[in-house]
Amino acid sequence: MNVEKWKWRSSSGLAIAQSQSHQYGSEKPLLSEPAEAKAPRVLTRALRSLSSSSLDSIAAASVRSSSSTRRLHKASPNSGSNSMIGRLHRRVSKDSGANGSPADPPGSPGEGPQPYSAMEVVQYGPLKADISLLKARSEYLVLADQCLVKFASSDAARSAFPQLNQAGAHGHGRDAAPYHLHAPGKLASGDVRLDIPLRSIVAAFNEDGAGANHRAGVEIWWFSQWPRLGYCKAHLQFALPKERDDWLASIHRACRARLRKSPGASLIPENLKTRINHIVRATEGLMDGASHNLIFPVARRVFGQAQKASAADEAHDSTDSSSFYFVIGPCVCHFIEVLKADHATPPGDLRVKAVSYGTVTLTRFKASVASHEQRFIMCFRSPFGRETRLDLASVQYRRIIEALTKADRNLKPMWPQYFQQLIFEVKGLPPPLQLTSGNDLGGLEKSLQAYCAAYHVQVPRWKIEWNTPPRPAFRLLPPDSAAYSPLQLLAVFRALRYNGFFKAISFRDVDLSPLTGKNDYSQYGDVVAYRSLSSFNISEDHYEVLLQAPILEQEVHALMFASESIRSIDMTNVLGLQSPNQRQSRLQCDYSSLRKMSSEMLRPMLALWRERMCVCHSISMSGNPVAPQDVDELANLLVLDDVNFKKIHFAKCALGDASLSKLWTGLAGQIHSLECLDTSDNQGIVRFDIIQNTLRRLRRITKLNIAGNTRITCDESLFDEETIGSWALQEIDLSGIALNDATVDVLAAYLGTARSSSLHIMRLNKCGLTGRQISRLFRGMGQARRLTIHLTANRLDEGIDDLCGAISCGYGPWSMFLQMVEFALEANYIKLLRASTVNKTIECLSLAGTATPDVASSAACHAIAEFFSRNNTVRFLDVSGYDSKLDEGRLGREFSKALSGIRSNTRIEHLRVRSQMLNINIGDLAEAISGNRTLHTLDCEGNDFNLSNFRHLVKHLGDNSTIRFFSAFSDHELSRTIRKSMQTAGPSAPMRRASVISRFRPDKCQGGPEKPLAQQLKDEWDSAVADLERILERNQEMFQEKEDLDYDDDDEYGASRANRKDGDAESVFPTAFGGLALREFESRRPKGSPGSASPHRRPISGIAPQAASEGIIRPISTVSSHVAISPSTDGASTGGIPSPHELDSPTDGSFSMADVQHALAVFGEPRDYNYTYADGHDADAGLQMKKYRRYWGSATARIDEEDGGNGDGADEESP
Repeated sequence: MNVEKWKWRSSSGLAIAQSQSHQYGSEKPLLSEPAEAKAPRVLTRALRSLSSSSLDSIAAASVRSSSSTRRLHKASPNSGSNSMIGRLHRRVSKDSGANGSPADPPGSPGEGPQPYSAMEVVQYGPLKADISLLKARSEYLVLADQCLVKFASSDAARSAFPQLNQAGAHGHGRDAAPYHLHAPGKLASGDVRLDIPLRSIVAAFNEDGAGANHRAGVEIWWFSQWPRLGYCKAHLQFALPKERDDWLASIHRACRARLRKSPGASLIPENLKTRINHIVRATEGLMDGASHNLIFPVARRVFGQAQKASAADEAHDSTDSSSFYFVIGPCVCHFIEVLKADHATPPGDLRVKAVSYGTVTLTRFKASVASHEQRFIMCFRSPFGRETRLDLASVQYRRIIEALTKADRNLKPMWPQYFQQLIFEVKGLPPPLQLTSGNDLGGLEKSLQAYCAAYHVQVPRWKIEWNTPPRPAFRLLPPDSAAYSPLQLLAVFRALRYNGFFKAISFRDVDLSPLTGKNDYSQYGDVVAYRSLSSFNISEDHYEVLLQAPILEQEVHALMFASESIRSIDMTNVLGLQSPNQRQSRLQCDYSSLRKMSSEMLRPMLALWRERMCVCHSISMSGNPVAPQDVDELANLLVLDDVNFKKIHFAKCALGDASLSKLWTGLAGQIHSLECLDTSDNQGIVRFDIIQNTLRRLRRITKLNIAGNTRITCDESLFDEETIGSWALQEIDLSGIALNDATVDVLAAYLGTARSSSLHIMRLNKCGLTGRQISRLFRGMGQARRLTIHLTANRLDEGIDDLCGAISCGYGPWSMFLQMVEFALEANYIKLLRASTVNKTIECLSLAGTATPDVASSAACHAIAEFFSRNNTVRFLDVSGYDSKLDEGRLGREFSKALSGIRSNTRIEHLRVRSQMLNINIGDLAEAISGNRTLHTLDCEGNDFNLSNFRHLVKHLGDNSTIRFFSAFSDHELSRTIRKSMQTAGPSAPMRRASVISRFRPDKCQGGPEKPLAQQLKDEWDSAVADLERILERNQEMFQEKEDLDYDDDDEYGASRANRKDGDAESVFPTAFGGLALREFESRRPKGSPGSASPHRRPISGIAPQAASEGIIRPISTVSSHVAISPSTDGASTGGIPSPHELDSPTDGSFSMADVQHALAVFGEPRDYNYTYADGHDADAGLQMKKYRRYWGSATARIDEEDGGNGDGADEESP
């Protein structure tokens, strides 16, 4: 339903009364001069003619005749001698002569009065007599080139227009009565009933309403006489419909001729223009530059009321009334009613009623230019609302049609022309060829803005991605806070419809559930897209099905069918089930309702594929439960010869054994086209023979993710050696499948072939691999293989010597994640560390959660210290521990001593040491970072630092000039630490009772009460945070100065440095490692670099203007680092973080958890939910605590799961 905005100026009754009295007072001088002398019995009739309604009628309609007859009256001053009516009219005539002028003032509609005798008569004739009167007399109508005049009789008309006496015999008009010659110029005030300037006419059209078909009437609206701002209207009745049509055509021609003579003139005063522009700005937002609003005076046609036919009623109709205007703004049309005012009224004092309609919500526009019909009908309808109809008329109807068609075409530039023809039913107008310009991105930006303005919602966040084929891709970004509203989502779908610019659409991680289960029944507008850009129509049965379908199903159908350019659609996690803030366990979800929601998205695509009317070949439904019937329908389509898919992602879709097996059986029909396949982490298991048979038939696969899909129950290999040898794999994920020796041998052989050179990610988590099997894989890779391998929770103790031998010789990848490995013997852990120390190829190493069976001994700590001091290859290192309620993977209290080796390390740039109890001996870490000169980021969250530890770290961090990103607390940890410190401080200890002598000590009295202990503690936190912020800001400035100097001094060196830092190879490590390393990499990436459309992050020193003034505010450096963030994410966090010393502390010293949450909200940083499983933005859900102690796919919230944490996802298990 259209939202109406009422903008009535509030005014008291006194003000209204004053304005009315002033109005009547101003109208009296505009009365006509006295009538000719008549019998005294006319006194009663004359008094009645001076009533308020008659005064308004005469003032509005007879100004021109009054000025003319005033001159004629002076020739016979004796008429009307001393009667009361004569004296009254002489007074009015005197006032009119004093206050008025012969010429219209500047800005008035007219160009000055002109004698009737000098005008060119276009048509004349009698009107229909009023049969309700006893002595009916026909009024007379004369149409001149400047005005339309209605006289009381034909004699009065010929008296005013002498030219009628000569033209009457020649048939200029229909006049059956005989005429007599009159002396020109003698007219009574009642002889001229109406005088309508042609340039003031707003509209002239056939009468509407009850009985209009049986009456030959014309309704005319025109502007009131200056300086009043309003409309007058009149009804002219003719004897025959044909006579009415002839007169109406003549009036239209005369109006057009008059407009052609002065095309640039405007009847809209400046005060009204100012008010209208203000209304448009308030509705549509600020507009750049001058406003280009098109304002058209219109007449509002009202139906259902009996037309007034008597002369008295017509006189009443001609009085001043409200004026109406139709305004076409940039995105919205406005229908505005202005109550009676004048040209001098200030814009803010105009009483205005405005109703706005989105231009893109126009469903019908009916008009006719063939018959010069000034009436037209517009219908607007917003989704889920009722249709609103406007019946208007205007002499400028042609300009309105032209302007509205251009506006509609400009806001929907990619929509086919025939859809506009369906909306605009204009008889006699050939289909216009509207050419639009400046349609960047297919006109998406202005279309989306227009739909959002029409639906009265904010524009959602979106971006264009150019780094992943098919490109370009439109991606709707998740909202910052609450989910998008149904109308916001609908605006995105409508703006993308018929847009042939994009090749891919992504709604990844955007909750579309607000749009599910809603219906919008309408036979008009853009509800169902039944024709594509190439003019292909869907069948009638398909159309009927879509008419009754939910609106999300209709929009997905339109998106996939209408544009004919969408090759890929990403619907990953669009029901919010996999969102980080989803606190409900997947086992507690209502899968039946979720499957119904996903069917609304999948069903229209299946129908289009079945009818071969969709060019999309890639679909991702991961993270959304899919109904079994939809999976069966998809499996049946996959075996068809003319259905070809390149990408199918159905991971975490809660598929059971039957559905998953049916899908894998159907995949055999895509052996020549399928390139990307992901069916991981589903509930069901596929029989080994089915999945083996399908894998052996695939020919073009490049990305394969079948984690947890099957169990190898025999000694045969999962892959056929000949088949896999033909693959050019880029990614492979076999996690959760216990691999046998035959499969490992096939994989090792494949890694040694040239076809595997494009493989860059290999995930073998929880595959039960031994050290010996891993060593075979490493040796198959060769030395320094540019590959990232994930080997979480495997059995490395068995065959550890073979593995260490391969690592020592440099065999294996350059990025390795050995996470959550619990060694049975500490000696094996030491062997791995020593092998890694001498390795010269691994640059990114993660040992998070990997630990000895007991607390690390001095020998193990020495091996770690030796690794820090001797290894000169590893740049990204994670040696975090793991701590949970059920298990832990820490190295013990002595581990902090091993960190002393960092002081002399010259290679590590990014270090993560979480949950290793560093608070016990903070001095070792503090001394190490004070002497290090290569670290850029340091993440030491989860170590239970108190205020003393934190201040000690900050103090020694001041000696370091390279660390620019530092994280000591996660969001939850910071709030917990502050709360604990506040509780420890508690209420101040009871003070001893003051002695009598102490009461008289002046120093005690002057000092005032001391701050509460909690407030003092808060100030200490603020001071430490401010020191840290200042240090990191200093280091950032030093780094930037050095970078700028390097680029300025040596352009060649600068170019090579830029290539090294921003190349594809260099981005692999930060993406895989995540956290602060990724943020540091993005901060170095220049603006406009390929592969990212993210806005440039503001420096650390940026100040947030709306920062909180209460609570503990920590800098950006203490925010938990987010590992799994994509480098192309737009606006994932707030860049401008307030410095603590610029925030005021609470005056009362109070502190609560609300203050903490308010402080944390300032930073806007997302929680790091699974940082140890650092696989970038495609990381799996979580980690296994220890070997086989969790089900596959279980999510762990953090590396340090302790009491008091919210533990988002810590207790969740995959169904």
